[in-house]
Amino acid sequence: MKKQLSALLLLFSVVGMMPISGQASENAPVLVCRSHQCAYASYSMTKGFLYNKIVQMMEQNVGKTVLVCEADPVTHVCLQEGISIPSETAFNPIDITVQNLKLVDKKLFKNADGIELALDYRLKADDTFPQCQLGMSQITVAYADKVEMGTDDFICNITGTGRSALNATYNIDYLDFDYGYMGAHYTIAVGEAVRGDKTGYALFRFTARPDFSQTVDDAATDVQSEEMIDSQTTGTGIDSVQNTVPSTMVTETTVRVVPEFVSKPTPEVVAQPNRVVKTTTIERMVITPDGSRRVTPPETRTIIDGVLVNE
Repeated sequence: MKKQLSALLLLFSVVGMMPISGQASENAPVLVCRSHQCAYASYSMTKGFLYNKIVQMMEQNVGKTVLVCEADPVTHVCLQEGISIPSETAFNPIDITVQNLKLVDKKLFKNADGIELALDYRLKADDTFPQCQLGMSQITVAYADKVEMGTDDFICNITGTGRSALNATYNIDYLDFDYGYMGAHYTIAVGEAVRGDKTGYALFRFTARPDFSQTVDDAATDVQSEEMIDSQTTGTGIDSVQNTVPSTMVTETTVRVVPEFVSKPTPEVVAQPNRVVKTTTIERMVITPDGSRRVTPPETRTIIDGVLVNE
């Protein structure tokens, strides 16, 4: 009996350690790109090194606009400009969109594992642009493969019937320090007078492009990468007003081309010229040799732009 109980307990302990099918891991590895190459953060740098790189990117973008789009988490290509949050008031639905953000200020934590940011969320609510408080946000680096950002509640005057509050959380899994990209799984919610939420994947573009400090070892790689970038076609998305860069996948050891904000172009409609169409009916009189007369059945003829098309 004791042997059977021991075997049963061992079976339960093994099953408990097995991953459940379809269950996502608690923290996805953070892919970091720098010096035109990409690798997972846990393989290529320490927590302190990653923290310092994030601080540098934030310092370069204080006072700058941060572009944002809903994106594919694998290819890091934009699917839709901004982040759309389906919401509703007490009486009507309302569509709220985070169009972009502005990094107003930053402050380092004393324990050197986080950064406090003042973010200005630029919103569009249907056809209006509500005024909002600054969203106080924090980026924390618990370790190399756990980087998170959260935005505390901030008030927006979305409707005239009462105030609304927004908040957000971001699980960051992609950082490109060469071109200022940050990718994250997000949850954004609005409550009080307006209620709604959205969960998805977002790509942020910090528009202050960093200065590249090349080493002798990186020089050849950098030249190859710039040649690849120059050979691509510039995108037409919201990043087209900035320095755009082409999009494709990345690898750990090879030269890669970085992602791009892309929008699907609207098909061009070719205008057809106006045409002049006229119709006329013709009857013919036929005189036979014996002097009798006969009228042929009437015929309808069509004339387009002065050209007879049937006879």
